Parts: sequence; structure tokens; C-alpha cells
Amino acid sequence: MKLKVMLVDDELLVRLGIKSLIDWEKHNFEFIGDAADGEKALELMERQVPDILLTDIVMPRMDGLALIEAVKQRYPRMLVIVLSSHNEFDYVRKAMKLGAQDYLLKTSLKPTELLDLLIEAAQKLAADHTTLSISQSSISPIADDRRSRMTHALLQLLQGVYDEAGGMANDDSIERLPSGRVLLVLRAKRIRDGAIEQSAARLLEHLIESELDGILDSRPVAIRDNELAALLVASPGGGSGSDPERVVEQLENAAGRLLGLSLQAQTSSELASWKEAADFYEAAQAALSDSGMREPTREDIKRLIDYMKVNIAQDFSLKQAADMINMSESYLSTIFKKETGLGFTDWINAMRVEEAARYLEHSSLPSYSIAEKVGYENINYFGRIFKKLKGVSPQKYRAQRQERANAE
Repeated sequence: MKLKVMLVDDELLVRLGIKSLIDWEKHNFEFIGDAADGEKALELMERQVPDILLTDIVMPRMDGLALIEAVKQRYPRMLVIVLSSHNEFDYVRKAMKLGAQDYLLKTSLKPTELLDLLIEAAQKLAADHTTLSISQSSISPIADDRRSRMTHALLQLLQGVYDEAGGMANDDSIERLPSGRVLLVLRAKRIRDGAIEQSAARLLEHLIESELDGILDSRPVAIRDNELAALLVASPGGGSGSDPERVVEQLENAAGRLLGLSLQAQTSSELASWKEAADFYEAAQAALSDSGMREPTREDIKRLIDYMKVNIAQDFSLKQAADMINMSESYLSTIFKKETGLGFTDWINAMRVEEAARYLEHSSLPSYSIAEKVGYENINYFGRIFKKLKGVSPQKYRAQRQERANAE
């Protein structure tokens, strides 16, 4: 059965444009109508109720926020996608609080992005329909109790309370780590400069619970203001749609659109014990802290960096770099980290990995040739550094980018 879609926007050209963006029938959707404001949309819904509502925010008579509120009261299962020209966090926050599923800017709207959101909404509706007949009163307490226990265990892990045998020390209430679990560690930052507000951090937790619901085995745990961790179930039921890497990628996209946050993610392979999870967490912390390059403000550091970028394959020591700009090694080490956010060696690795990533995405050169071009003679060392900073091997990174390009 085709899912019914309705569009609400006060600009006629926008309505005509969006209506023509997608071959609705081909993708199993039915476009059932459009309206210029919320009041007209509610009138149309009395005759035919859509499954998915696309709505602008700023409109005359009844705006999008009021429409969402009314829709959620009358048709709680309807999914809402917000389309707006306003890139204001306050609008996004209000829309999410009222129950919007996702958010896109009209000014940068692409057919593939809208179609992806519609397909995600369709999948969510299908999942909701499948579970509708299951009594929440019989399963929610069990699921919630399990998630609470795993959240408690994760907190203990982050505090370092585990023993060498793979269990948790001094806490008999925590079971051993079940098989098929992976650990996700996230670091968030504003897409534009600025601190992450407390409200945005809370919304990120809600977004994680929403986007990762099918594979989430613990609640997201705040490590610091901009860092979170969660336990996931690897491919529950064997479905490709539940692949952690794919779902985390969708989370990253949603965080950017909805909250204006850029997420850096590290996801482990399947873990055998809490000890293994702790080891991964330590490595993930290092990888995330090593990936935040900043543009320097000092002219001498800028000149040094420009030279190293041009001569990326050349071996650089701290002493050589210090001599180039007439500075002591110890002073350069301090200033370099203050200016770039990274230590000297970490910055070189980050620069080389970013260049390698561009080669992997835009060329067919084999990994060993790319490694040499960016300054690594040892292909195995290159692979370890690349995975540390990017979270996946060079081969997997290339495959993911090619898959994404083909999908677009």
C-alpha cells in the first residue's frame, strides 16, 4: 500500500517545486494534496489523512509549529518532516519537542535528501505497524529493566570498574557482557564555532535514542558535556538495515540537520568482554581527541603548516620544524598544540590521513601507493593510523564513499 504524503507551504512556487522533485508513484508514495497554511491543511485532513506531513514553519493564519501540535493531538501516528528557510536552532528545538521526525532547509533541499527522509519515515511507520499489536505493558518493563542494567554497567565501565577476567569488579549485580555487543563513542561539536548548549546536549541524547532505537542496548551516557557513549546490538536479526555503521551514519546526518551539530563517531567491532570494551573506549578517546584540527592564527605557524602540506611525503621532526621558524623545540611544541589543537606528530598524522582520504574517495590508486604519496613507507602502519583517526580501514572507507556516491 502506498503511503500518503501532504505538503504545507505558503509559497506556491515552493509547493510546485517540491511536488515535482520526486517521482512519488515510483517510490511507493501517493501525493494527496497541498495547502498554503495550517488551517487549510487540517481541513484537507478531514477528508483524507496523510501518513507523512511535509510542512513549512513560518506561514500565515496557522504556522507550522501550531499545525504540528494540532496534528499530534488528532493524528498521533502521523510523521512530520519540517521544511523551512529558517536555520534557527529555536525553531528546530520547538519542532522536535512537538514531535517532528526530521528537518530540512528548503534553500538547500536536494531530491535525494528528501527521498531519503521519506524512505526513513516509511520504514519507521512499517516498524510501528508491526509492533502495534504487541502489548507495551507486557514488554516495556522487561526491555526497560534490561536497558537500565546495561546503562549501569556502561557507567561502571567508563569509571574503570572492571576486572582483568572481563567482568565488573566489586559489583555482583552486573552480568558479563552479552555476545554481539559493540560500543559507540561520540563527540559532538557545533558546525559553526560556539559552545554546545545544555538543551542541545539533551536533545542529542533524545536523538540518539530515536535514531538508534532498534539497536540500542543501553541509554546514551554523557561522558562530558560534548561526549556520549552507548552499547549497541550488532545487526539484530541479521538485517542489513540495522547495521551499526549505517545507522550511526544516519545519526550523524540527522544531528547536523536538526541540531547543527557535527558528530565524530568511533564504533568498535563485536566485543568479547567488558575489559575489551574498556580497551576500545581508551583507544576511541585518543582517536577522537586527535581528530580536532584547528586553523592557526600565528603567521609563523601558518607558514610552517603550509610548507608541510606542500611537502606532505617528507619526513619532519620537531627539531627540523623548529629550526625552520627559528624557535626552540619545547616552545614550538607548546605553541603548535595551542594553535592547532593537536601535538606536532598527531597533526602530521591527521594531515596525512585527510589527504589519504581524498585520494581514496577521488582516485583508484591502491592503498600502498596512497600511503607512499602521503608519507608512510609502512603500509601496515598507515592502515593502523588511518583506522585510528577515521574509525575504519582505508579499504572500508573507500567502499563506503563509493556506495554513498552510487546511491546519490
